[in-house]
Amino acid sequence: MTKIASRCLLRLIHGWETHVMSHPWLVILFFVAACGLSLWYTARNLSVNTDTADMIATDVPFQRNRIRLETAFPQDVNTILLLVEGQTPEDTQSAVARIGGALRADTADFSAVYVPDDGEFFARNGLLYLSPQELETLAAQLAQAQPFIGRIAEDNTLRGLFGIVGQALTEGGQHDLDLDIKPLLDKIRAAVAAGQPYRVSWQQLMSSRNSGLGITKRFIIATPVLNFSEIQPAEKAIAAVDHIIANTTRGELASVVVHKTGEVVLEHEEMQTIGLGMGGAGLASLVLVSLTLWFAYRSFKLMFATTLTLTMGLIFSLGFATAAIGQLNLISIGFAVLFIGMGDAYSSHFCLRYRELILRGQSDREALHGTLTSTGSSLVLSAITAALGLFAFIPTKYSGVAELGVIAGTSMFIALATTFTVLPALMRVMPIHPKPKPKPKPETAPARKKTPAFSSNWPLRYAKQVRIVTIALGLGALWLVFQVQVDFNPLNLRDQNTESVKTFKYLLQSQDTTPMTLASLAPDAEAALARKARFERLPTVDRVMSLFDLVPEDQEEKLAILSDLVLVMGPQLANFTGPKPGGATLAAVEQFQRAVRERLATSGDDGVLGPLDRALDTFRAKLEAAPTPAERQALLDRLQSSLLDPLPPVIASLRKSLDAQAITLDTLPQDLVERWISADGLYRLQIFPKKDLNDLDNLREFILDAQKVDPDVTDLPVTYLESMNEVIVAFQQAFAIAFILTTVILLIVLRNLKDTLLVLLPLLLASLFTAAMTVLVGVPFNFANIIALPLLFGLGVDSGIHMAHRLHYLRSSEDNLLSSSEARGVLYGSLTTVFSFSSLAFTHHAGTASMGLLLAIGLLLTLVCALVVLPAFSTLRQPRAH
Repeated sequence: MTKIASRCLLRLIHGWETHVMSHPWLVILFFVAACGLSLWYTARNLSVNTDTADMIATDVPFQRNRIRLETAFPQDVNTILLLVEGQTPEDTQSAVARIGGALRADTADFSAVYVPDDGEFFARNGLLYLSPQELETLAAQLAQAQPFIGRIAEDNTLRGLFGIVGQALTEGGQHDLDLDIKPLLDKIRAAVAAGQPYRVSWQQLMSSRNSGLGITKRFIIATPVLNFSEIQPAEKAIAAVDHIIANTTRGELASVVVHKTGEVVLEHEEMQTIGLGMGGAGLASLVLVSLTLWFAYRSFKLMFATTLTLTMGLIFSLGFATAAIGQLNLISIGFAVLFIGMGDAYSSHFCLRYRELILRGQSDREALHGTLTSTGSSLVLSAITAALGLFAFIPTKYSGVAELGVIAGTSMFIALATTFTVLPALMRVMPIHPKPKPKPKPETAPARKKTPAFSSNWPLRYAKQVRIVTIALGLGALWLVFQVQVDFNPLNLRDQNTESVKTFKYLLQSQDTTPMTLASLAPDAEAALARKARFERLPTVDRVMSLFDLVPEDQEEKLAILSDLVLVMGPQLANFTGPKPGGATLAAVEQFQRAVRERLATSGDDGVLGPLDRALDTFRAKLEAAPTPAERQALLDRLQSSLLDPLPPVIASLRKSLDAQAITLDTLPQDLVERWISADGLYRLQIFPKKDLNDLDNLREFILDAQKVDPDVTDLPVTYLESMNEVIVAFQQAFAIAFILTTVILLIVLRNLKDTLLVLLPLLLASLFTAAMTVLVGVPFNFANIIALPLLFGLGVDSGIHMAHRLHYLRSSEDNLLSSSEARGVLYGSLTTVFSFSSLAFTHHAGTASMGLLLAIGLLLTLVCALVVLPAFSTLRQPRAH
């Protein structure tokens, strides 16, 4: 900085502070009122955007493709995905029906509810979506069950069921039931032994397709009504979902499990995690900074003044963020901790200098003027260099960090402004009065006591050894840098213990449920069919779904199979009724147990008969222990209900499914068609991967293959990969910008190439060591923590400047480097920033925690390099002539 510029700056600060010190209470009241206004404005207008897709600028090609897909199919945007899992198909269907009905009834919280493969169309035509071989197998199983269905239709009671099964046991292979009764016996045992309501799954007994997606696993997709005037827009809707699930999964459906995930739930739970984590991190940061300030100041008044100044600066910064951006994202939401750590450095330098002048015996006003005169220009330079490191991300496409750069970079000047206004005003109304150190008389002054060289000058005394160790560590770090990993999956930035993340990862485990699929939009049916065929030939593609797959193949053959099955099943399906009263008797139970024991005596225990006999013994003991006949009959009726109540709905569903009709594109339900053809006629293709996309090479290969067919394929895999690429480019750009701007500023201020290189040395070394540390501690670079290296230039350059400046005036025989005021200022200023960022490392949000960890490590390494490595690589100079 030139002498003219320095004088102008000092005059400006001096004149401004004269007015501030003359009216301290007026200044304090003005800023308190302004803080209240800023808080009110922020509370009413600031929002939080937790959508990781918006972290990259929307004008890049892959973002335009994503937005095009969401515009074409808006029903898939901002949804809640429920995965309903029951132990039986009947339980799952009942839970889906209850939850779906309750969601549709709640029009205040949900605008739409969609249940795949549900409704009249699939109930009637669902069997046509089986392959001919699968349908033949099912038909054979149902034909095998026909005699049983016919006989139970004649006497649908506990007596009738036990009579049929008992006869099958006693007659061996001579009965007319061509049925494997072992699974049925096991279900009867479970019903007899159950101490709570139990429902036998007849669907599982009649078919080998008894579990999996569409059977015991079903999806419900709900579109919530979002209230964007609230910090958490989906809070009311998600609370309604939780209430509906709790009311459904009780009683006979207590075994059903409902998982929540989807874009809305992921963002809602992320906001909860961030809110809780940032609140704790902010408090921890404030406590750690306050403790550090106490060791530095030894004054509660200065601690209070610094804390209040920081708080006001933070409030004004939030107001600026609200006015300039309007929202915080998953990265910029951490700027509060960033502000506390960085803004505190200005206040601490100011207070330490003020305290030093007071100890010299100056008056309060003289000390404040002296502090402004001696620290003003250096603090302005510090604010500029810190802001440049933050502003370096603004030109990049990484809008998430660009917004952080705008907010945090500007907040550095806000922190500087409050340091020059609020802090001196507070000092005026709360002056400190420590006892000044007495000045010894010249004739009685003791000889200057030398501090041992090892304790304060050892970086210079052992400079050669320090340089050797530094070079060795640098070479090792270079080797580790080539092993640095980048985590491309934004899901890994979230709290892994939240339900939405667990459910999302659970869905990834199956090819049928994985959300990691690609989408391609074709302009018409002909293009869609041609593109589908090309996708299916790719070695990385498992299958491709489209509207045309909803029209089953081989329908004539399948309809013929169903027609034959109708003849085999006979009229019993149409005449099947529910369980009849009066058939649940003790005699039926006793007769059935005699049949079980007779079979045990002749054939031995097959693993089912023995447990069944013991369960019947226990059940009969309960009947005998019942105090009244009514209670005994209630136990028998409950057993009949458990065994036979689920059967009529299964028979009714079977009867309807045998009445299937030929399916064409024109007969498909409209709500189903709208999920595959957009309002403007775009045909959607869903492309499933053959390999595990958690592997980056597989992900890249899958996308590159698909782009050979359609360069504009989109959806989650593309978003993940291209976002990572954009983040890496943004990191390179920001690092280069920060390096160039910092170098230029240093050359202008220091006007010496050698000093500039000396100041840059700890920054470059700290960046290298930080990158190497990501390998050693197992924390890969990700969307959040990759900002650490560019920020180090803005945050760490001040330490190098102060140490290089001190080395100019160091006399080895008189001064001690590490005990100098500059070194102490660097130490305390850096430690407050390190402690501030390290508090982020303990949050539950993985992305924020990794960002805090790397920033803390990087700043600590910068501190060590500035205090130790920089002096070792410098040349001991004699003081310049003044």
